[in-house]
Amino acid sequence: MAATAPSGQLRRRDDCVRSAHASSLLTPAEVLDRIRTVARTLEAEPGLTSRELAERARLSRRHMSLMLLRLEEHGLVVRDGRRWFLGAETVA
Repeated sequence: MAATAPSGQLRRRDDCVRSAHASSLLTPAEVLDRIRTVARTLEAEPGLTSRELAERARLSRRHMSLMLLRLEEHGLVVRDGRRWFLGAETVA
């Protein structure tokens, strides 16, 4: 099944990643852009909560929380209580 890109071109489902919204599809480039946004925000303001990060990135709190947990699994961010910091593997 294909999705329509903003430019009117068709995207293959394989080329997209499901976002927090079941009906939305993100390209790998869009996913990387969101990860870079988190990394740059934490570089500028270390120790933000997931709520604060979500507000700055203009994403839902749920989406940010799930993204942070996944990034933590890969060592890109670390948590100290409710506060998030860049991990050793992160290059902003």
